[in-house]
Amino acid sequence: MSGLTETFIKYSESVSSKNILISSDDFFSSISSNNYNYISLKTEKQYNQEVSAGKEGISAALVEADFAIAETGSVVIESTDEALRKATCLAEKLYVAVPASRIVPSLEDIANFLEEKTSDPASFTAFITGASRTADIERVLTIGVHGPCEMTVYIITDR
Repeated sequence: MSGLTETFIKYSESVSSKNILISSDDFFSSISSNNYNYISLKTEKQYNQEVSAGKEGISAALVEADFAIAETGSVVIESTDEALRKATCLAEKLYVAVPASRIVPSLEDIANFLEEKTSDPASFTAFITGASRTADIERVLTIGVHGPCEMTVYIITDR
């Protein structure tokens, strides 16, 4: 395991995210055995499955991150697509796949990516660091108000 992966896991776990190191073969063979309501994989589109978010919401979504930032434990997801944006915000459980090769040391390392994406005024890029948390309401910690209640990151070791 590389130093970047170790650093990412350290900071990701500090905000209660789960991290699973997994080979691409094991990851793709596990997709069908999980009950994802929504799947959006940018590199393996044959697995994609879209569901509209109704009253019941989305219990579990699997999405692919464009990058992961080691120094913050955050994943970066270009989610201009409305269905993808809804899934990352409304899913009770968010599962994120990121190849280990896309873990970068810091935000500065994806400056070109961000510059390209933000050149379109309609673009949307999300930085997700663990489950949603807020203490805005009477200083009581509430989880899952503005995003997922749980987050699991699959770090695909051979990609």
